[in-house]
Amino acid sequence: MTLILVPLILAMKKNGCEYEAYTCEERDSCTTAYCCQYQGCVYEDVDCDDNNECTTDSCNPDGSRDSPCHHEEIDCNDNDACTTDYCHPSNGCVNAEDVYCEDYNSCQTARCDTERGCVYEDDSERCNYDDMCFTYSCDDEIGCVSTPVICNDYNACTEDSCDSNSGCVYTPREFDTSDKCFEYDCDDETGFTMTPLDCDDDKVCTIDNCNPESGCEHTDVNCNDNDACTTEWCDSECGCVYANEDCDDQNACTDDSCCHETGCVNTESDCDDWNACTTDSCDTETGCYHSPMNCNDNNECTTDSCCTNNGCRNDPVDCDDYDECTHDYCNSDEGCVYEDKDCEDYNACTVDSCNPNTGCVNVQNECMCDDFNVCTIDICDRDMGCVYEWISCEDYETCDAVVGCVAMKENGDF
Repeated sequence: MTLILVPLILAMKKNGCEYEAYTCEERDSCTTAYCCQYQGCVYEDVDCDDNNECTTDSCNPDGSRDSPCHHEEIDCNDNDACTTDYCHPSNGCVNAEDVYCEDYNSCQTARCDTERGCVYEDDSERCNYDDMCFTYSCDDEIGCVSTPVICNDYNACTEDSCDSNSGCVYTPREFDTSDKCFEYDCDDETGFTMTPLDCDDDKVCTIDNCNPESGCEHTDVNCNDNDACTTEWCDSECGCVYANEDCDDQNACTDDSCCHETGCVNTESDCDDWNACTTDSCDTETGCYHSPMNCNDNNECTTDSCCTNNGCRNDPVDCDDYDECTHDYCNSDEGCVYEDKDCEDYNACTVDSCNPNTGCVNVQNECMCDDFNVCTIDICDRDMGCVYEWISCEDYETCDAVVGCVAMKENGDF
Protein backbone atom coordinates (compact mmCIF):
# COMPACT_ATOMS: atom_id res chain seq x y z
CA MET A 1 0.00 0.00 0.00
CA THR A 2 1.36 3.45 -0.95
CA LEU A 3 0.64 6.39 1.24
CA ILE A 4 0.74 9.84 -0.35
CA LEU A 5 0.38 12.88 1.84
CA VAL A 6 -1.23 15.99 0.36
CA PRO A 7 -2.18 19.32 1.96
CA LEU A 8 -5.64 19.64 3.43
CA ILE A 9 -7.84 22.29 1.96
CA LEU A 10 -10.03 24.02 4.53
CA ALA A 11 -13.59 24.14 3.56
CA MET A 12 -15.32 24.35 6.93
CA LYS A 13 -15.60 27.09 9.47
CA LYS A 14 -15.00 26.25 13.04
CA ASN A 15 -14.04 28.64 15.68
CA GLY A 16 -13.46 31.22 13.04
CA CYS A 17 -11.46 28.76 10.92
CA GLU A 18 -12.74 27.71 7.57
CA TYR A 19 -12.02 24.10 6.35
CA GLU A 20 -12.54 22.95 2.81
CA ALA A 21 -12.71 19.14 2.21
CA TYR A 22 -10.04 17.76 -0.12
CA THR A 23 -10.88 15.13 -2.67
CA CYS A 24 -8.19 12.50 -3.30
CA GLU A 25 -8.21 11.95 -7.02
CA GLU A 26 -7.83 8.33 -8.12
CA ARG A 27 -5.00 7.96 -10.59
CA ASP A 28 -6.10 4.81 -12.53
CA SER A 29 -8.29 1.71 -12.26
CA CYS A 30 -5.59 -0.25 -10.49
CA THR A 31 -5.47 1.99 -7.38
CA THR A 32 -8.02 3.06 -4.83
CA ALA A 33 -7.76 6.46 -3.14
CA TYR A 34 -9.17 7.70 0.13
CA CYS A 35 -8.23 10.42 2.62
CA CYS A 36 -7.06 9.71 6.10
CA GLN A 37 -7.33 12.72 8.47
CA TYR A 38 -3.97 11.87 9.87
CA GLN A 39 -2.19 10.86 6.74
CA GLY A 40 -3.93 12.63 3.97
CA CYS A 41 -4.60 10.87 0.67
CA VAL A 42 -3.91 7.16 0.78
CA TYR A 43 -3.50 5.12 -2.44
CA GLU A 44 -3.71 1.32 -2.36
CA ASP A 45 -3.14 -1.14 -5.22
CA VAL A 46 -6.16 -3.17 -6.26
CA ASP A 47 -5.72 -6.79 -5.04
CA CYS A 48 -6.22 -9.00 -8.16
CA ASP A 49 -5.14 -12.26 -6.51
CA ASP A 50 -7.93 -14.83 -7.18
CA ASN A 51 -6.11 -17.49 -5.07
CA ASN A 52 -5.98 -19.73 -8.13
CA GLU A 53 -2.53 -21.08 -9.05
CA CYS A 54 -3.88 -21.81 -12.51
CA THR A 55 -4.19 -18.13 -13.53
CA THR A 56 -1.80 -15.24 -14.05
CA ASP A 57 -3.31 -12.25 -12.23
CA SER A 58 -2.78 -8.70 -13.49
CA CYS A 59 -4.49 -5.34 -13.40
CA ASN A 60 -5.27 -3.12 -16.38
CA PRO A 61 -4.87 0.51 -15.39
CA ASP A 62 -7.04 1.52 -18.28
CA GLY A 63 -9.70 -0.98 -17.57
CA SER A 64 -13.05 -0.63 -15.93
CA ARG A 65 -12.92 0.48 -12.31
CA ASP A 66 -15.46 -2.21 -11.48
CA SER A 67 -13.38 -5.06 -12.89
CA PRO A 68 -9.88 -3.99 -13.72
CA CYS A 69 -8.38 -7.38 -12.80
CA HIS A 70 -7.49 -9.81 -15.53
CA HIS A 71 -7.01 -13.54 -14.84
CA GLU A 72 -5.36 -15.45 -17.68
CA GLU A 73 -5.19 -19.24 -17.49
CA ILE A 74 -1.63 -20.47 -17.47
CA ASP A 75 -0.48 -22.99 -20.11
CA CYS A 76 0.65 -26.18 -18.39
CA ASN A 77 1.62 -27.95 -21.61
CA ASP A 78 5.20 -29.17 -21.19
CA ASN A 79 5.27 -30.31 -24.84
CA ASP A 80 5.88 -33.89 -23.64
CA ALA A 81 3.45 -36.40 -25.21
CA CYS A 82 4.25 -38.84 -22.42
CA THR A 83 2.76 -36.71 -19.64
CA THR A 84 -0.76 -35.80 -18.70
CA ASP A 85 -0.81 -32.00 -18.25
CA TYR A 86 -3.33 -30.23 -16.06
CA CYS A 87 -3.48 -27.47 -13.49
CA HIS A 88 -4.40 -27.83 -9.84
CA PRO A 89 -5.88 -24.63 -8.35
CA SER A 90 -3.82 -25.05 -5.21
CA ASN A 91 -0.56 -26.42 -6.57
CA GLY A 92 -0.41 -25.09 -10.10
CA CYS A 93 0.78 -27.05 -13.11
CA VAL A 94 1.01 -30.83 -12.83
CA ASN A 95 2.79 -32.87 -15.51
CA ALA A 96 2.09 -36.47 -14.54
CA GLU A 97 4.16 -39.15 -16.24
CA ASP A 98 1.22 -41.53 -16.27
CA VAL A 99 0.73 -42.15 -19.97
CA TYR A 100 0.56 -45.98 -20.33
CA CYS A 101 1.10 -47.43 -23.78
CA GLU A 102 -0.96 -50.65 -23.83
CA ASP A 103 0.79 -53.42 -25.73
CA TYR A 104 -1.89 -55.41 -27.59
CA ASN A 105 0.53 -57.26 -29.83
CA SER A 106 3.07 -59.77 -28.50
CA CYS A 107 5.28 -59.09 -31.50
CA GLN A 108 5.70 -55.39 -30.73
CA THR A 109 7.21 -53.32 -27.96
CA ALA A 110 5.35 -50.28 -26.76
CA ARG A 111 7.07 -47.12 -25.58
CA CYS A 112 6.23 -43.49 -25.21
CA ASP A 113 7.98 -40.88 -27.33
CA THR A 114 8.01 -37.35 -25.92
CA GLU A 115 7.03 -35.98 -29.31
CA ARG A 116 4.84 -38.69 -30.87
CA GLY A 117 3.32 -40.31 -27.83
CA CYS A 118 2.77 -44.09 -27.87
CA VAL A 119 4.98 -45.76 -30.43
CA TYR A 120 4.68 -49.49 -31.34
CA GLU A 121 7.79 -51.00 -32.85
CA ASP A 122 8.07 -54.47 -34.41
CA ASP A 123 9.97 -56.73 -32.05
CA SER A 124 9.58 -60.06 -33.89
CA GLU A 125 13.30 -60.10 -34.66
CA ARG A 126 13.90 -61.11 -31.05
CA CYS A 127 12.30 -64.48 -31.87
CA ASN A 128 15.12 -65.44 -34.20
CA TYR A 129 17.80 -67.70 -32.75
CA ASP A 130 20.84 -69.34 -34.24
CA ASP A 131 19.52 -72.89 -33.88
CA MET A 132 18.95 -74.21 -37.43
CA CYS A 133 16.81 -77.05 -36.06
CA PHE A 134 13.89 -74.75 -35.47
CA THR A 135 11.91 -72.27 -37.53
CA TYR A 136 11.02 -69.15 -35.64
CA SER A 137 8.05 -66.85 -35.95
CA CYS A 138 6.06 -64.44 -33.88
CA ASP A 139 2.37 -64.82 -33.12
CA ASP A 140 0.44 -61.64 -32.35
CA GLU A 141 -1.20 -63.28 -29.34
CA ILE A 142 1.29 -65.71 -27.82
CA GLY A 143 4.56 -64.17 -28.95
CA CYS A 144 7.61 -66.15 -30.03
CA VAL A 145 6.91 -69.57 -31.56
CA SER A 146 9.65 -72.09 -32.30
CA THR A 147 8.70 -75.04 -34.51
CA PRO A 148 11.04 -78.04 -34.77
CA VAL A 149 12.33 -78.64 -38.28
CA ILE A 150 11.23 -82.06 -39.53
CA CYS A 151 14.31 -83.65 -41.05
CA ASN A 152 12.96 -86.53 -43.07
CA ASP A 153 14.32 -87.21 -46.54
CA TYR A 154 12.09 -90.30 -46.82
CA ASN A 155 15.18 -92.35 -47.58
CA ALA A 156 15.46 -95.57 -45.57
CA CYS A 157 19.19 -95.62 -46.24
CA THR A 158 20.03 -92.46 -44.30
CA GLU A 159 20.06 -91.46 -40.66
CA ASP A 160 18.09 -88.22 -40.38
CA SER A 161 19.22 -85.74 -37.76
CA CYS A 162 19.53 -82.03 -37.23
CA ASP A 163 22.59 -79.93 -36.47
CA SER A 164 21.90 -76.67 -34.71
CA ASN A 165 24.52 -74.93 -36.82
CA SER A 166 23.83 -76.34 -40.28
CA GLY A 167 20.28 -77.71 -40.10
CA CYS A 168 19.14 -81.07 -41.47
CA VAL A 169 21.83 -83.70 -41.88
CA TYR A 170 21.25 -86.90 -43.82
CA THR A 171 24.01 -89.40 -43.09
CA PRO A 172 24.23 -92.67 -45.04
CA ARG A 173 23.50 -95.58 -42.72
CA GLU A 174 26.37 -97.87 -41.88
CA PHE A 175 25.60 -101.58 -41.97
CA ASP A 176 27.65 -104.63 -41.07
CA THR A 177 28.76 -106.12 -44.40
CA SER A 178 31.57 -108.26 -43.06
CA ASP A 179 29.84 -111.57 -43.80
CA LYS A 180 30.97 -112.49 -47.33
CA CYS A 181 28.15 -114.98 -47.68
CA PHE A 182 25.67 -112.20 -48.44
CA GLU A 183 25.18 -109.55 -51.07
CA TYR A 184 24.23 -106.22 -49.54
CA ASP A 185 22.08 -103.42 -50.85
CA CYS A 186 20.06 -100.52 -49.55
CA ASP A 187 16.80 -99.45 -51.17
CA ASP A 188 15.56 -95.91 -50.61
CA GLU A 189 12.11 -97.23 -49.74
CA THR A 190 12.63 -100.64 -48.12
CA GLY A 191 16.00 -100.07 -46.53
CA PHE A 192 18.91 -102.46 -45.98
CA THR A 193 18.73 -105.92 -47.55
CA MET A 194 20.93 -108.99 -47.20
CA THR A 195 20.69 -111.55 -49.99
CA PRO A 196 22.37 -114.93 -49.39
CA LEU A 197 25.15 -115.51 -51.89
CA ASP A 198 24.40 -118.25 -54.40
CA CYS A 199 27.46 -120.50 -54.29
CA ASP A 200 26.02 -123.23 -56.48
CA ASP A 201 28.51 -123.85 -59.32
CA ASP A 202 26.09 -126.30 -60.97
CA LYS A 203 28.67 -129.06 -60.65
CA VAL A 204 27.58 -132.30 -59.00
CA CYS A 205 31.16 -133.26 -58.33
CA THR A 206 31.79 -130.38 -55.92
CA ILE A 207 30.47 -129.58 -52.48
CA ASP A 208 29.46 -125.94 -52.45
CA ASN A 209 29.49 -123.92 -49.26
CA CYS A 210 30.25 -120.42 -48.07
CA ASN A 211 32.85 -119.16 -45.66
CA PRO A 212 31.80 -115.90 -43.94
CA GLU A 213 35.38 -114.67 -44.19
CA SER A 214 36.29 -115.68 -47.75
CA GLY A 215 32.99 -116.28 -49.56
CA CYS A 216 32.10 -119.23 -51.80
CA GLU A 217 34.18 -122.39 -51.61
CA HIS A 218 33.92 -125.44 -53.91
CA THR A 219 35.41 -128.71 -52.62
CA ASP A 220 35.73 -131.84 -54.76
CA VAL A 221 33.35 -134.61 -53.78
CA ASN A 222 35.12 -137.56 -52.20
CA CYS A 223 33.61 -140.65 -53.84
CA ASN A 224 35.92 -143.13 -52.08
CA ASP A 225 33.76 -145.70 -50.33
CA ASN A 226 36.80 -147.63 -49.02
CA ASP A 227 35.33 -150.77 -50.55
CA ALA A 228 37.67 -152.93 -52.58
CA CYS A 229 34.66 -154.35 -54.40
CA THR A 230 33.82 -151.09 -56.11
CA THR A 231 35.44 -148.79 -58.57
CA GLU A 232 34.37 -145.22 -57.86
CA TRP A 233 34.56 -141.98 -59.77
CA CYS A 234 32.55 -138.81 -60.14
CA ASP A 235 30.49 -138.24 -63.23
CA SER A 236 29.90 -134.58 -64.15
CA GLU A 237 26.24 -135.31 -64.72
CA CYS A 238 25.46 -138.09 -62.24
CA GLY A 239 27.88 -137.48 -59.44
CA CYS A 240 29.63 -140.35 -57.68
CA VAL A 241 29.45 -143.62 -59.57
CA TYR A 242 30.28 -146.98 -58.00
CA ALA A 243 30.81 -150.03 -60.26
CA ASN A 244 30.15 -153.13 -58.21
CA GLU A 245 31.24 -156.67 -58.75
CA ASP A 246 28.42 -158.64 -60.35
CA CYS A 247 27.21 -160.52 -57.28
CA ASP A 248 23.60 -160.75 -58.42
CA ASP A 249 22.09 -164.12 -57.33
CA GLN A 250 18.87 -163.42 -59.28
CA ASN A 251 16.92 -163.39 -56.04
CA ALA A 252 14.96 -160.24 -55.45
CA CYS A 253 14.79 -161.04 -51.76
CA THR A 254 18.50 -160.79 -51.16
CA ASP A 255 20.81 -157.85 -51.06
CA ASP A 256 23.83 -158.61 -53.19
CA SER A 257 27.15 -157.06 -52.28
CA CYS A 258 30.82 -157.72 -52.27
CA CYS A 259 33.13 -157.88 -49.30
CA HIS A 260 36.65 -156.87 -50.07
CA GLU A 261 37.88 -159.87 -48.01
CA THR A 262 35.31 -162.62 -48.73
CA GLY A 263 33.75 -161.59 -52.03
CA CYS A 264 30.05 -161.48 -52.85
CA VAL A 265 27.65 -161.46 -50.00
CA ASN A 266 23.92 -162.14 -50.56
CA THR A 267 22.03 -161.04 -47.49
CA GLU A 268 18.31 -161.56 -47.00
CA SER A 269 16.59 -158.30 -47.77
CA ASP A 270 15.11 -156.38 -44.87
CA CYS A 271 11.60 -155.55 -46.08
CA ASP A 272 10.64 -153.71 -42.93
CA ASP A 273 9.32 -150.34 -44.10
CA TRP A 274 9.01 -149.17 -40.49
CA ASN A 275 5.34 -148.68 -41.07
CA ALA A 276 3.13 -150.42 -38.49
CA CYS A 277 0.22 -150.05 -40.89
CA THR A 278 1.58 -152.54 -43.44
CA THR A 279 2.33 -156.26 -43.52
CA ASP A 280 5.82 -156.64 -45.00
CA SER A 281 6.77 -159.65 -47.16
CA CYS A 282 9.04 -160.49 -50.09
CA ASP A 283 8.64 -162.16 -53.52
CA THR A 284 11.81 -163.69 -55.03
CA GLU A 285 10.94 -162.24 -58.40
CA THR A 286 9.54 -158.86 -57.53
CA GLY A 287 11.12 -158.24 -54.14
CA CYS A 288 9.58 -156.58 -51.09
CA TYR A 289 5.96 -155.64 -51.01
CA HIS A 290 3.86 -154.07 -48.29
CA SER A 291 0.16 -154.87 -47.85
CA PRO A 292 -2.03 -152.31 -46.03
CA MET A 293 -3.24 -153.57 -42.65
CA ASN A 294 -7.03 -153.84 -42.09
CA CYS A 295 -7.82 -151.98 -38.85
CA ASN A 296 -11.62 -152.31 -39.03
CA ASP A 297 -12.86 -153.74 -35.69
CA ASN A 298 -16.49 -153.85 -36.97
CA ASN A 299 -17.56 -151.61 -34.12
CA GLU A 300 -19.60 -148.54 -35.04
CA CYS A 301 -18.60 -146.93 -31.78
CA THR A 302 -14.95 -146.56 -32.74
CA THR A 303 -13.07 -144.55 -35.32
CA ASP A 304 -10.64 -146.90 -37.01
CA SER A 305 -7.29 -145.60 -38.17
CA CYS A 306 -3.71 -146.59 -38.39
CA CYS A 307 -0.65 -144.83 -37.05
CA THR A 308 2.58 -145.57 -38.88
CA ASN A 309 4.37 -145.75 -35.51
CA ASN A 310 1.91 -147.75 -33.40
CA GLY A 311 -0.36 -149.53 -35.86
CA CYS A 312 -4.13 -149.79 -35.67
CA ARG A 313 -6.08 -147.35 -33.52
CA ASN A 314 -9.74 -147.80 -32.59
CA ASP A 315 -10.66 -144.57 -30.81
CA PRO A 316 -14.08 -144.21 -29.15
CA VAL A 317 -16.53 -142.09 -31.18
CA ASP A 318 -17.57 -138.86 -29.46
CA CYS A 319 -21.38 -138.89 -29.65
CA ASP A 320 -21.87 -135.62 -27.75
CA ASP A 321 -24.27 -133.48 -29.83
CA TYR A 322 -23.97 -130.62 -27.31
CA ASP A 323 -27.75 -130.74 -26.84
CA GLU A 324 -28.82 -130.91 -23.18
CA CYS A 325 -32.18 -132.22 -24.33
CA THR A 326 -30.84 -135.59 -25.52
CA HIS A 327 -29.27 -138.67 -23.95
CA ASP A 328 -26.24 -139.47 -26.09
CA TYR A 329 -24.80 -143.00 -26.30
CA CYS A 330 -23.32 -145.34 -28.87
CA ASN A 331 -24.54 -148.71 -30.15
CA SER A 332 -21.78 -150.89 -31.55
CA ASP A 333 -24.03 -151.94 -34.43
CA GLU A 334 -25.69 -148.61 -35.22
CA GLY A 335 -23.27 -145.99 -33.97
CA CYS A 336 -24.36 -142.80 -32.16
CA VAL A 337 -27.90 -142.77 -30.77
CA TYR A 338 -29.63 -139.59 -29.53
CA GLU A 339 -32.75 -140.09 -27.38
CA ASP A 340 -34.90 -137.16 -26.28
CA LYS A 341 -34.78 -136.47 -22.56
CA ASP A 342 -38.04 -136.95 -20.62
CA CYS A 343 -38.52 -133.63 -18.82
CA GLU A 344 -41.81 -134.71 -17.18
CA ASP A 345 -41.59 -133.79 -13.47
CA TYR A 346 -45.02 -135.30 -12.76
CA ASN A 347 -46.26 -132.01 -11.45
CA ALA A 348 -49.51 -130.96 -13.09
CA CYS A 349 -48.85 -127.35 -12.11
CA THR A 350 -45.72 -126.84 -14.21
CA VAL A 351 -45.07 -126.40 -17.89
CA ASP A 352 -42.31 -128.86 -18.82
CA SER A 353 -39.89 -128.10 -21.64
CA CYS A 354 -36.26 -128.53 -22.55
CA ASN A 355 -33.62 -125.91 -23.38
CA PRO A 356 -30.84 -127.27 -25.63
CA ASN A 357 -28.30 -125.23 -23.67
CA THR A 358 -29.39 -125.91 -20.07
CA GLY A 359 -31.59 -129.01 -20.20
CA CYS A 360 -35.01 -129.57 -18.62
CA VAL A 361 -37.03 -126.52 -17.59
CA ASN A 362 -40.11 -126.91 -15.32
CA VAL A 363 -41.84 -123.52 -14.99
CA GLN A 364 -44.64 -122.87 -12.48
CA ASN A 365 -47.46 -121.25 -14.51
CA GLU A 366 -49.73 -119.16 -12.29
CA CYS A 367 -52.11 -118.41 -15.14
CA MET A 368 -52.66 -121.89 -16.54
CA CYS A 369 -55.65 -122.58 -14.27
CA ASP A 370 -57.39 -119.23 -14.74
CA ASP A 371 -60.94 -120.05 -16.05
CA PHE A 372 -61.79 -116.34 -16.20
CA ASN A 373 -64.76 -116.94 -13.88
CA VAL A 374 -64.79 -114.79 -10.74
CA CYS A 375 -67.25 -117.21 -9.19
CA THR A 376 -64.55 -119.85 -8.77
CA ILE A 377 -61.37 -120.04 -6.80
CA ASP A 378 -58.73 -121.36 -9.18
CA ILE A 379 -56.04 -123.53 -7.67
CA CYS A 380 -53.59 -126.08 -9.02
CA ASP A 381 -52.97 -129.46 -7.42
CA ARG A 382 -49.63 -131.06 -8.43
CA ASP A 383 -51.41 -134.44 -8.74
CA MET A 384 -54.85 -133.49 -10.10
CA GLY A 385 -54.00 -130.31 -11.98
CA CYS A 386 -56.48 -127.37 -12.11
CA VAL A 387 -59.24 -127.39 -9.45
CA TYR A 388 -62.10 -124.84 -9.45
CA GLU A 389 -64.03 -124.30 -6.17
CA TRP A 390 -67.23 -122.25 -6.24
CA ILE A 391 -67.26 -119.21 -4.02
CA SER A 392 -70.07 -118.87 -1.45
CA CYS A 393 -72.59 -116.01 -1.96
CA GLU A 394 -75.37 -114.92 0.42
CA ASP A 395 -78.74 -116.64 0.12
CA TYR A 396 -80.24 -113.60 -1.58
CA GLU A 397 -77.36 -113.43 -4.01
CA THR A 398 -76.36 -115.26 -7.05
CA CYS A 399 -72.94 -115.27 -8.73
CA ASP A 400 -72.18 -113.68 -12.09
CA ALA A 401 -69.07 -115.07 -13.85
CA VAL A 402 -67.89 -111.55 -14.61
CA VAL A 403 -68.80 -109.41 -11.58
CA GLY A 404 -69.17 -112.05 -8.83
CA CYS A 405 -71.93 -112.12 -6.15
CA VAL A 406 -74.95 -109.91 -7.00
CA ALA A 407 -78.32 -109.51 -5.29
CA MET A 408 -81.36 -111.05 -6.97
CA LYS A 409 -84.46 -108.98 -7.62
CA GLU A 410 -87.85 -110.19 -6.50
CA ASN A 411 -88.71 -111.55 -9.90
CA GLY A 412 -85.47 -113.46 -9.92
CA ASP A 413 -83.64 -111.05 -12.16
CA PHE A 414 -80.34 -109.51 -11.25
